[in-house]
Amino acid sequence: MSKKIHSKDLHYNLETWIKEVLSKPNSIFNNLPACPYAKQAWAENKVEVNAFDNWVDTYNCLITTEYKFDEKDVYIFAFPKEDITSYQLTSILDRLTKSWQRDWIVVLEDHPDEIEQVQNFNLNFGDQCLLLVQSRNKLNKARTELEAKGYYKNWDPEYKKAVQYR
Repeated sequence: MSKKIHSKDLHYNLETWIKEVLSKPNSIFNNLPACPYAKQAWAENKVEVNAFDNWVDTYNCLITTEYKFDEKDVYIFAFPKEDITSYQLTSILDRLTKSWQRDWIVVLEDHPDEIEQVQNFNLNFGDQCLLLVQSRNKLNKARTELEAKGYYKNWDPEYKKAVQYR
C-alpha cells in the first residue's frame, strides 16, 4: 500500500503558488490570470492534494484512484523531483495516456527541471513534481473559453500544442 505524506508545508506552498502566481491577471494572458480557474477551485475545496515520498507510490495511486470529477476539479499528486527526470516523467505519462482506458482523464505534469514558460512568465510550482489530473471534457471546455478570450495570443504555437497535446 502506498504511503501518503500529509504536509502542511505543501498545502501552504500550493495555496501561495495559486494565489500569488497563477491567479493574478497578467498582460501575457490577455489580462487574465495564468490559471483563471485555480483560485476558485482551491477556495471551494475542489482540489484534492496527495503527497508522496516517492515516484512509485505516486504512480500506483495515480492509476488506482477513483476520480470523482463531480466532487473535485483537480487531483494533485506531489512527489520529490529526485525520483525521476523530467524526460522520464513525460515519457511515462505519454505511454500511460496512450494505453490507459481512461480517455476522459487528462494528466498534466509539472517537473521543476522542465521550465514551463509563456514569454518570460514561469508557470512552474518549483518545489517538487506535480501531476494534475483533470476531466478532459471540463479542461477542453475551459480551453475553448480561454481561446475565445485571447488567452493564448502570446503563446508560442509549439508550446501551446505541447501543453494541449494530452
